[in-house]
Amino acid sequence: MTRFVIYTRLSCQDRDCPDGGLAAQRRAIAAFLRTCPGGPHRIQARFRDLPEDRAFPGLQAALAECRASAAELLVARLDRLPFARLGYAPFLADPGVTLRVAALPHAGKAELSIHARRQAPEQKPRPPWHAAGAADGAAFPDQAARIVLPMRRRGATLRDIASALNRAGLTTASGTAWRPGQVSRLLQAIGQG
Repeated sequence: MTRFVIYTRLSCQDRDCPDGGLAAQRRAIAAFLRTCPGGPHRIQARFRDLPEDRAFPGLQAALAECRASAAELLVARLDRLPFARLGYAPFLADPGVTLRVAALPHAGKAELSIHARRQAPEQKPRPPWHAAGAADGAAFPDQAARIVLPMRRRGATLRDIASALNRAGLTTASGTAWRPGQVSRLLQAIGQG
């Protein structure tokens, strides 16, 4: 039985676009669930954010619920996810989160990634790394000192360090999960490579 955590978000632009409102999102999700690929399902939890929720507390709770219970995150459309603010990693690179989109019922992670990058607005350049959800990369140097350097001193592999950075919620500048080659460049940048 597939378990879903449903997330909806109302944005400021939804006032001018009736297809993006909460009722429209609920209809799209209900239609998806009626014809749900993969057999029976259960709604485990529902979370919602409003325009004034700048830190996306509903989304953070939904992601935590998915990671804790192996439920799938279900949204009506990709534009309900704040890629411009959080990057792609929390939705498409996190092994603890399986994303399902009602408007794209048969899409896998690769196809969702392509659609997400097409619809995401132009983003301001970020530093080579940033904390997911942070406005800038200011938090990273302290986290690097606590995660990357001690691990490297203990002889951890680049793959192990990449996994630790991903678990800590840090992403690359493009919002993707860390890979060993990127960790190597990071270590060179901070003088440890």
